[in-house]
Amino acid sequence: MNQIAVVNEMPIHNELVFESNGKVVTDSLLIAEVFNKRHDNVMSDIKTQMDYAGLEFSLLNFKERTYENRGRRYPKIDLTEEAFTLVVMGYNTKEAVQMKIKFIEEFKRMKQHIQNQQQLPKDPMSILKLTFDALEGQKQEIQDIKSDVKDLRENAPLYAIECDEVSKSVRKLGVLLLGGKESNAYQDVSLRKKVYSDIYSQLHREFGISSYKAIKRHHLDRAIQIINEEYSIPIVLDEEITAINAQINMTEVQ
Repeated sequence: MNQIAVVNEMPIHNELVFESNGKVVTDSLLIAEVFNKRHDNVMSDIKTQMDYAGLEFSLLNFKERTYENRGRRYPKIDLTEEAFTLVVMGYNTKEAVQMKIKFIEEFKRMKQHIQNQQQLPKDPMSILKLTFDALEGQKQEIQDIKSDVKDLRENAPLYAIECDEVSKSVRKLGVLLLGGKESNAYQDVSLRKKVYSDIYSQLHREFGISSYKAIKRHHLDRAIQIINEEYSIPIVLDEEITAINAQINMTEVQ
């Protein structure tokens, strides 16, 4: 017999049903063991139902076979789902009903398995086509995943090292606009902050953000281009820088 597990003191086979000649069946031995009945009593129940059901139904749904035990052969009967339902109809304890449900579920599962197997191609060309289609599907899935990863990566905010690249470009431009690190305008902390802030504000306006750190990664090159090539200092700031740096020059002349 197949190995069994015990649940709620009722033995449950790992395989309650099996395939025989293209049909999903169980047998009298399984029924006897699972429902805790003597095999000869189950055989009697089966034969009673065969008599009641008639010859045509019995030929389609019952099949007499034999099994070996200790060197001797004994009769048993295979049953389809319909035959099984007739035979166990009178087994109505709580445990028996639970087992009937288990059997019905296994019949359904096995029938679906056989149906799926029958749908698989048998000839080499069809198998090759199915394999090719599966590989193409996997290839497309991989491509879609790569595309999703790329989009995610490019639409993510700047990495820390990329933020540093932006801030370095801003500081470099600010130093240039202020007249160099030795200029009085650069030494004026308030004015220096105004210049840096205005450059960052340009980026905020361009990309609709409140912090340069929120710039998307695929906009990094464009952000650097705006800083290095397109930023134009406001006239008011430019005049303030010129005035402060001119004061330095006049002091040095004196």
